[in-house]
Amino acid sequence: MSPARDWAEWARTFESVHGPDEFAALFAPDGVFCDPVTPWTTNVRKVATDTDSIFPDWSQRVDRIRGGEDWAVFEWTGTGTVMTGDGPGIPVTLQGATVIDVNAEGKVTSWRDYLDTNEPMQQIQAGLEAAGKDELGGSHGDGKGNGKGTGNGKGA
Repeated sequence: MSPARDWAEWARTFESVHGPDEFAALFAPDGVFCDPVTPWTTNVRKVATDTDSIFPDWSQRVDRIRGGEDWAVFEWTGTGTVMTGDGPGIPVTLQGATVIDVNAEGKVTSWRDYLDTNEPMQQIQAGLEAAGKDELGGSHGDGKGNGKGTGNGKGA
């Protein structure tokens, strides 16, 4: 049996990843990824590109990691800013857990994220409401029933 994998070191490497190329470099050539909004795919570079387009400043911290020789489970906290067109960005914090399998070289062969997709949507909606908008790029009325959106004529 080979020595145990240093998952704490793996976590620090993951946390330092910036951009689609570095994320894809964590994976074996046939590695697969899945999360609540992404069906199983080998196009892990696109997963990172899509994340960067939603959260240009996305970062993740591994809060806890446990694993064996060829697998690990980690809890994480991710933070990023959703841009609202011409308005201010909305800070979002997500928490989740990930299960990975790795090959002998430590490259990911399978990655599955578990997270509550309602959590970011609630934060985005609260941010939009605070900014007086009802959707990305949209705004509420003027408080007199004028304007676009689903407001109740009272600015909400």
